[in-house]
Amino acid sequence: MNYLTLEEIKTQCVIGQDETEDDQYLQMLASAAEDQVQSDLNRNLYADSVPDEDSSGLVVGARIKMAMLLLVAHWYRNREATSELTIKEVPLAYDAIIRPHRLIPL
Repeated sequence: MNYLTLEEIKTQCVIGQDETEDDQYLQMLASAAEDQVQSDLNRNLYADSVPDEDSSGLVVGARIKMAMLLLVAHWYRNREATSELTIKEVPLAYDAIIRPHRLIPL
């Protein structure tokens, strides 16, 4: 986990800060979400500043963190790709957040 804190994740997932039984799983989901967002954006992500040699890099701001948190919460609540009740995709809000920042090579 480079960009999300466990406190932010628990708040997003509506988990008490003192509940620790899923902490390791939540951290794994956060790392996966960070990787997924970076892959979907097709850009390197940075916490504070973009190095001069990376012209397409992006500093992780509130919108990108929110996209990561949406993924974590979605994956936490939906631990299978589909369910018997409904088929769920990654939330539309995630796509709306990352689309303006996505780099599409030509």
